[in-house]
Amino acid sequence: MTSRSTDSSASRRAGKERLTDDDVYDFALRVSYLSYLVTAKAQETTAANDDTKEKDRDRDLPHHSRISGAISNSFNSLGDLFKDPTREGQKSVKFPDKLFKVLDLRMQNIAMGKDAQFNDQYLRRVIAVFWGSLKATEKQSPRDAPSPWRQIKENRKIEELILFFVTTASQTLRKDPTLTGDDWKMELNSQIAHFVLILRECLRNVTHVPPEITSRLELYTVKLTENTAAVSSPKPSLQRNGGSEATIRMSRVGGNIEDMALVVTVGKLFKRSTQELQHDVDALKRFCSEDAAVVDLKTCLKNINSDMPFPGRRDDFESMEAYTLWRTQELAHLSQLILFMLQYNPNLAKSAPSDGTQQPMLQRPNSIRVDPDPDLSSQNGLILGNAAIDDDDIEAGNNFTYIPPNPKKFYKRLLELCVQDDLEAMINLPEDQEVSLGILSSKHLSLINECALRWRVTHSYRVTCFLDVVRYKYERDEVPIECLPEGLHLVEKAMQDLDIHKWPRVDVDYLSTIYGGLFNIFLGTLYEAFEDISKLTMAHIAPYIDILKTVRDSRLIDRYTADIEARLKDLADRVRIQAVHLYTDKNYELTMQSAGQIALPLLLLTDHLEKQARLLDKRFSEPILGQLDLVSLTLESQMPLFLTDLENARIDLLDASRGKTPSVPILDMFALFRRTRTLLSMHEAFCPSSPLHFDIAGFFEPYVLQWLLTTDMQTAQWVHTAITIDKFEPEGPEGHSSSIIDLFENLKSPVDFLLDLKWPDDHQEARFFTSLSKTAAKLIEEYSRRVEDLFMEEMFPRVVQEVQPVKQFGFIEKAKLTIAGEKKVEPFNFTSSSCVKLNNVDAARGLLDQMYAKIDVDRVTQVLATGTPPPPEKQDRQRFLFTVKVVQAEGLTSQDTSTAGKLDTFVTLSDEKGTRLAKTRTVYETVNPRWDETFDVSVQSPLWLMSSVRDRVLIGKHDTIGRGYLCLDPKRFGDYLTHDLWLDLDPGGRILLRVSMEGEKDDAQFYFGRAFRSLKRAEGDMIRVIIDKMGSTIRLYLSRSVLAALVKTSTIGYDYNKALAGMTGLYRNAIGADKADSVIPLPAKDKPNRRPEQLSDEQIEDAIAPLFDYFDANFQTLNSSLSTTTRQTVMNKVWKEVMATLEALLVPPMSDAPSDMSPLSEKEVDIVFKWLKFLKDYTYANGEGPVPLEQLQNQRYRDLLSIRLYYDWHTDDLMEECVRLLQHTLKEEPTVKKRAKSVYSQRNLGTIKERKRVKKQETQQGNSEMILRILRMR
Repeated sequence: MTSRSTDSSASRRAGKERLTDDDVYDFALRVSYLSYLVTAKAQETTAANDDTKEKDRDRDLPHHSRISGAISNSFNSLGDLFKDPTREGQKSVKFPDKLFKVLDLRMQNIAMGKDAQFNDQYLRRVIAVFWGSLKATEKQSPRDAPSPWRQIKENRKIEELILFFVTTASQTLRKDPTLTGDDWKMELNSQIAHFVLILRECLRNVTHVPPEITSRLELYTVKLTENTAAVSSPKPSLQRNGGSEATIRMSRVGGNIEDMALVVTVGKLFKRSTQELQHDVDALKRFCSEDAAVVDLKTCLKNINSDMPFPGRRDDFESMEAYTLWRTQELAHLSQLILFMLQYNPNLAKSAPSDGTQQPMLQRPNSIRVDPDPDLSSQNGLILGNAAIDDDDIEAGNNFTYIPPNPKKFYKRLLELCVQDDLEAMINLPEDQEVSLGILSSKHLSLINECALRWRVTHSYRVTCFLDVVRYKYERDEVPIECLPEGLHLVEKAMQDLDIHKWPRVDVDYLSTIYGGLFNIFLGTLYEAFEDISKLTMAHIAPYIDILKTVRDSRLIDRYTADIEARLKDLADRVRIQAVHLYTDKNYELTMQSAGQIALPLLLLTDHLEKQARLLDKRFSEPILGQLDLVSLTLESQMPLFLTDLENARIDLLDASRGKTPSVPILDMFALFRRTRTLLSMHEAFCPSSPLHFDIAGFFEPYVLQWLLTTDMQTAQWVHTAITIDKFEPEGPEGHSSSIIDLFENLKSPVDFLLDLKWPDDHQEARFFTSLSKTAAKLIEEYSRRVEDLFMEEMFPRVVQEVQPVKQFGFIEKAKLTIAGEKKVEPFNFTSSSCVKLNNVDAARGLLDQMYAKIDVDRVTQVLATGTPPPPEKQDRQRFLFTVKVVQAEGLTSQDTSTAGKLDTFVTLSDEKGTRLAKTRTVYETVNPRWDETFDVSVQSPLWLMSSVRDRVLIGKHDTIGRGYLCLDPKRFGDYLTHDLWLDLDPGGRILLRVSMEGEKDDAQFYFGRAFRSLKRAEGDMIRVIIDKMGSTIRLYLSRSVLAALVKTSTIGYDYNKALAGMTGLYRNAIGADKADSVIPLPAKDKPNRRPEQLSDEQIEDAIAPLFDYFDANFQTLNSSLSTTTRQTVMNKVWKEVMATLEALLVPPMSDAPSDMSPLSEKEVDIVFKWLKFLKDYTYANGEGPVPLEQLQNQRYRDLLSIRLYYDWHTDDLMEECVRLLQHTLKEEPTVKKRAKSVYSQRNLGTIKERKRVKKQETQQGNSEMILRILRMR
């Protein structure tokens, strides 16, 4: 270490030789010594230069004027001093975010008196008010006016922070009562100087402070020292003592290294003893001076103007804009540093103005005029002239005293040494001692910042170099991964402050290389972490992922895209391989555990795969780096293996699931289906780009068909069990029993089961539900039949007869019945058990309708109609469903003369083989019975049907009254209309059959229609039996015999002749009779007329009192036992039966045969209509009855009332009215006949109600029929 020329040669050698720590030590020591020189000089007063002027002014001015003038000059310059020095159009230099946290802790310690360095009472009070008010504005709502805290935090300008402190301090000190007059202003300058010092110390604990911030604070320190000296000079205690002694005695620059903080730091860093350090410092004093520092700065300025490599030139930047921005900021910063040096030591300037006025700067060609920021100097400050910058003896080049030959290389090595030293210190720290906020300690931060400032190391390189050092320290396991985010954060902040496109190229390339290395490192770390993906969690790799995302989002590694894609592909392959290994290991383990079982290993394997996928999805909800989706890669690798194993087990699973005792339960196969479907749906969601071609519906369809067949075979057992355990006692408000609930619970289970399967193939699912609908129809038909049989047993209980062992004694019973004469009608009383059975049928309709909606039968049918079914193995011939209604018979003749022409008939329908297909109920004591019962006959080809009418007998074989034949040919009934067919019976009479046909289809709507029809017919048959039982009693009391007896009673008057003869005989017995006397009867014309008595309403009502008693006894049972809907239906039927009975009293029925019925007298007609009124009022019961008045006074009721109108008309008048009404009816009758009622019109309650509504709206029949019936009696 000799001279500047020696330094130059040493620099050239160092550029060729390898960098050593001694070289770094040499230049670090130089900068540390310069820092000491600058700091010490800054504390010296400049008052000695102005001492003469101060003395002269003090002699002329009074004491208080001198103080006021000094304070005013100082205070007025504070606004200009702390203005933002950034030029307009340039980006502001911001202090680091971490300063807030460090400053917050320091402010609290000072305010609470915990900081020994700053324990002045005024300072503590001002700090408390300043920081408290600043933090208070932090809690304001964002909608409020902008707060100082938010503005300072957003801008991060050091000047705004200082000015806010000045404002707060001036307000606080002005209110202090201990400071009188202008004393608060003197104290204010002192407080500001302290605050700037606090800021400088806090910045030393923050990493990577921009050098511009540091230089400004140094400049502010100098200016505040001048102001403090100017204000403090008039104090009496500091009055001059003669001569030119300084106003304030400051410590001069000495040679003791104990006063050199950075020098001591360098010595400890490089392990130098105190003696060695002192020796090296003494050697530096020969050529390390303030002058040399100014020369280095001026050389940098000349290098910039000469486009030299150092500190930078145009070729170092991508664009002219970036270079211009850097050049402007660098020139301004160098000028500030030179100004700072010249201000604390004016002797450094070779030439300066002789007075305080500003002189224009002389310019020469190819020179750049550097204007110092006008806000950095006061009004009488120095202006750098041409001589100050462009000294002729300073040449451009690399001859520097303080700047090493390769500053960035030296800086990096110094940073490495500082980081290493701090890491070693952290290891040896006691556990209870606080650790620094960053990796670097405050003393090393000060050293690095000072070296970066003097070596002109750019901020972009500093943050990049720090990240690089932390990176390779991490690679060597010298620092934890938590240190890397700090370096990345510093780089991000630097890129936010200055766009990376405006960085020097070498710094961008350097950062790109580091980012590429980091990305490569952590991709390798991920590769190792993927060793066992089953145990991998996001917490294990989250730090790596965060770093990789930060690096990737910077877009600096785009140049390595090909390599990165290859590495990511390797990671994906790694996951796939590990997933395959996991699958094979787990499959082998489960197979060994379930030896001899086929489905169980597959079930357990699907459970494992699903749980594993869900766990990975929970742990890694988003793809790693947006590309590595662990769930997708795992399923993509494992699902094909599983489906292959499943396909290989297809035949074994089918064989094991069949037979009486299958080794694979059918429910296990459905569980396997659900889990396989779940896995396939997960694969479809996570792996849309790699579809799997596996027909899961085709694989598991045989098991569903097998299950449907098993379910269909269980229906008979379900019905038997439900009816067997049913006591037919009402349960619930609707009065049904347990059997219907149990039955539909059994039927609901397979429906829910099919719905829960969520079958993937809509057409197959529709076929399944169609098959299940067929099973439901079969079950409903069986239940309806069984319940109806039980109901009939209650309605027609079997009378236990004495056993006649010899058949020939049967004629004796017939003889007894013949002698007994006509059968006596016994009123039938109903029980609640019969009502419950009827309620069950009604409840079944509601439950079946709910099932219709649950299955969504309309959609199922639509799917089958629009879908493309698989080709059938063989084409079956279509089947047709014939509906045969046995309406009535006429002209039946009995072969047994003992029955007096009364027959108890029923009808059977048989096929060609004699197999009975249907049987009606028995209609008693009539030769013109009416059954109105409907049956379904399913045919595939023409079928001959035999209709047999038989007479029921109590003993022996029923007598056959007649037979008729009908061919059910689909071609004949292909018009799908209803045909009324009269069949002549052999030997006599005829029977009316109403026949219609429709195609029998294999769809759900058809089967539900059949089920509803079965329930409706069962309900109709049961209600018809009830009406028949009540009808016999109704006809017993509403008969012509009762009517005749009532009229006969009213015609018996008082017989005066008989009374007179009686009195005469009594008298003759008393006096003696004369035989010669003879009694001459009076002629008829002379007999007195007998007046028939007028019957009262009570008498007419009493005539049918037994009928009311019968109604009272049975209506109570019906009202309390039947459901609301069924009760209303039954009562409507009863009312119709009443009206039909009264109608039969008035007119004969329609028939081709002549009628021998005579019309009633007027009085009898009146009685009949009074009966109608009494029965209507009884049924209505003032609105409390079961039948509303609207239904009581229906069309048939109105037709019945019309009989009274036409009953006494002349025959000719009746015929004319009948013709007129018939013509009117023919005009309104539609020309096109409607199709017969189809099964589809009864498929649910909605269609049934709609049909009833349409039927009700149809044109009602007129009175023409009633007139024709009256004419039959004429």
